[in-house]
Formats: sequence, C-alpha cells, structure tokens
Amino acid sequence: MTTLLIDAGNSRLKWASFSKGQRSPQQAWPYGEHLPQTGVLLHLQTLLAQQSVERIILVHVLGAAFTEALEAFCAQQAVGLSVVQAQAGVYGLELAYPNPAQFGADRFVGLLAVRKLLGSQAAILIDCGTAVTVDALQADGKHLGGVILPGLQLLSDALIHRTQAAHMSATPFEQAKVFNNNTLQSMGSGCLLSLVGALEGIGTRMQEQMTEPAQILLCGGDTELLTNHLRLAHLAYPEALMEGLVYVAEQEACKL
Repeated sequence: MTTLLIDAGNSRLKWASFSKGQRSPQQAWPYGEHLPQTGVLLHLQTLLAQQSVERIILVHVLGAAFTEALEAFCAQQAVGLSVVQAQAGVYGLELAYPNPAQFGADRFVGLLAVRKLLGSQAAILIDCGTAVTVDALQADGKHLGGVILPGLQLLSDALIHRTQAAHMSATPFEQAKVFNNNTLQSMGSGCLLSLVGALEGIGTRMQEQMTEPAQILLCGGDTELLTNHLRLAHLAYPEALMEGLVYVAEQEACKL
C-alpha cells in the first residue's frame, strides 16, 4: 500500500507517493480558478482514483476549517490521514516560538527536511514560494527563529498594481540583469534581484550571529529562478518539503 505525501500551499498542490522506503518524484498542480481548499479536495479525489492509498500525510497553510473538511473527506474515503502541525519537543526540535501553534506547519516540515537531508548539521533554510521564509536551525535541533518576506510573484504583483504599469499582466524573471533597456524587463529583473539581495543579506546576518557554520538549503517553487543568482554557497533542493514529509512517514512507521 502507498502513502500519499501532500504539500498544499497557497498557489498549488504538490504531491508524491511513498512506498517500501522509496519516494516518487514530486508533481505539482496549480489551483487555477479554484479556491485552494476546493482545488485540493478535487485533486485528492483524482489521485485516490488512480492508485491504492493507505494513508495521506499532508501539510497545508489553509486554516483549521480546511483541516476539518479534509478529515471528513478522508473518513468518507476510508483513508488514514496525518495532518502535520508544528509541535513543541517532537522529532528532536526545539522551536523558537513560545506558542508552536503560531509557527507555520510548512516551516515546521522544512525543519524536518533539514534533519532528513543534512542530519545533525546547523542550517539556514530558505523556502521560496508565494511567501519566502528563512529559518535557522542549530546542530542540536534548536530553532533560532526566522523571517518571512514576500515571494517573487508577490513582489511583481505589488509593483504592477501600485504603479502606472497596471496594464502589464506579468513581468519576466528569466535572464535577470542590472542593465535593462525596457520597462517590463527592468521590473522583472528588479524584483528577482531585490529578493536575491534580501536573502543574501539575511543569510549573512544569520550566519554572523550563529555560533557554528551553517549549510544554506534553498527550496520551494522559485528555487530554479533564484539559485543561479544567489551569491551565497548553498544547496538547492526544490523538493525539500517532500523529504520532510518522508521523515514524518518514517517516524510514524517506527511507532507501529
């Protein structure tokens, strides 16, 4: 039987299958015209019709009401469900947040991915999706905290909608450079390079304040756009959160 790994973000659904210790490549489905909550359930119906699934391990950022709807859906489908949430004192992690419930579940899974991919190594995790989160983790599992900033598309959307460039529907991020000869390319390059500069500054400041060398791990949907411009030594692993969900699946299996 198969475990279905699901990362339900703000903009798209990512999933992979996990069976006999092996994970399939991550796949993604944008919500498009559907609300995220509706899109996730519709796509889960399709996935469950295509394969025999024993359990779903899922992380999402869509609120408590969605968790309740998901639990009802899985009960109807007779499929086990584990919704990953940030918790204190589990998996060897010590969260910086006094109230773990206020720490994003996706960020929590990201820290688990650090443990899965890097072992007991200090790390700075940059997850670049709709929003960008940067979190620091010591080798002993102590989370030092982090920052949240707008993602690449949010930066572009804000620039377009708050200027006279509102007639432009999208900005190009490919081949970003500092010398551009048209407004559209200038905006796209400016958004990407401003995000890169922010991440370089934040990463450098974090490393300066940490007591041990940290491996920078870059993940998320915009990894490929950012990795070639980021002037910090880093490991690019777009599918890192899937490895965090694998870690949860392995830990659950050990309890059986």
